[in-house]
Amino acid sequence: MNKLALTLGFALAQLFAVSAFAQTKAGEAQPAAAAAAPAAKATPAEKATAKETRKEEGKAAAKTNKTGEAKPAETKAAAAAKPTAEEKAAAKAKRKEEGKAAAKTNKAGEAEPAKK
Repeated sequence: MNKLALTLGFALAQLFAVSAFAQTKAGEAQPAAAAAAPAAKATPAEKATAKETRKEEGKAAAKTNKTGEAKPAETKAAAAAKPTAEEKAAAKAKRKEEGKAAAKTNKAGEAEPAKK
């Protein structure tokens, strides 16, 4: 009984201690940690120049590719390139040959022929 009461007492003390030490002034954040790093105010001239540079960068970005890594001309050419009849026939013959070769090899689960 004493061991049970002692264990429960330690558990309750930890619960209350954790919540008591976690809070600072009535649950508010510490002012030093919550405040942003001080920075000098920008003058209107600095703001104007920064705005112009951002504007120029935005114009340049708008003119460049919007689809990602590939260039639009390359993607259109790749999409338009359809296989010709010769390429289709060559691919069909290649598949046929691969099928014949696969049929000649051992299938899964079959034993290999005995070597002499």
